[in-house]
Amino acid sequence: MKKEKEIAILGSGMVGQATGKGFLEKGFRVVFVDINNKVVKKLRDEGFDSIHISKLKDRAPDIFFITIQVPTKRRGPQVKKLERVVKDISSYLKMTDKYVIVAVRSTVPPLTTKNFVTPLLEKFSTKKAGKDFGVCSNPEYMRERFGKEDFLNSRVIIIGSEDRKAAKRLGLFYKNFSANIYYFSTVEAEMHKYIHNLYNACKISFFNEQREVCEKMNLDTEKIFRAVTESAESFWNPEYGIKNKGPFGGSCLPKDTEGFLRWVKHSFKKRLFLLESVIKVNNRLKRKK
Repeated sequence: MKKEKEIAILGSGMVGQATGKGFLEKGFRVVFVDINNKVVKKLRDEGFDSIHISKLKDRAPDIFFITIQVPTKRRGPQVKKLERVVKDISSYLKMTDKYVIVAVRSTVPPLTTKNFVTPLLEKFSTKKAGKDFGVCSNPEYMRERFGKEDFLNSRVIIIGSEDRKAAKRLGLFYKNFSANIYYFSTVEAEMHKYIHNLYNACKISFFNEQREVCEKMNLDTEKIFRAVTESAESFWNPEYGIKNKGPFGGSCLPKDTEGFLRWVKHSFKKRLFLLESVIKVNNRLKRKK
């Protein structure tokens, strides 16, 4: 893809800045867009091209990356917050004949891009997705402190779209990245991001729970955990646990999970809530078979 292609980053927080600064290093022109004038000024002072969202009509981006933060409240992620940025993009789509891509990088619930973002873009722009413009889901996988480095050294790039043309165009922006690109539907891409994060959360909670047990016995927790990363098949076999083979069984896992849970409860009067849940889920799956 030619270097003169312009990328508009809508939402210049951590994710937006890491994405935009990474693309700048790859030779693209990038404009950072935000509703917060302080953020705009700070980026300008640092030497970056940055504008308030009201000035978007004066630019000519080839792709919009939506990177605004989607807050979670009582009923879940507040995707309604996307509506304003969608309206601003739609205003631009209305006045151009160029085929532009809209890529959602914000973490949103499955079906958000398909059932919320795309219909609103069509409504406000009076144009047709897949014909006049493209829509993709392009989740980010970056750590807060190492966003730019993680972006430039992506382990995987996920592109979700119902529009093959849009997916192919977005893929060209990543042609100089070494990571494998996986092409999904938008729903699959959104689901992948949640499973990615939820698995990490479960893993952290599991080891935190086990750490509490080890500390009650004054054991060298770090040494034990490091050895687990070498011994447990789930670490060295990437296929472990992801195949559709139903609940875990055999002679070891059911016996040991239940036995350890009861031993800890009897010995330390302590409940292991995550392990309890693992056993409950497995037993429920057994009953469904």
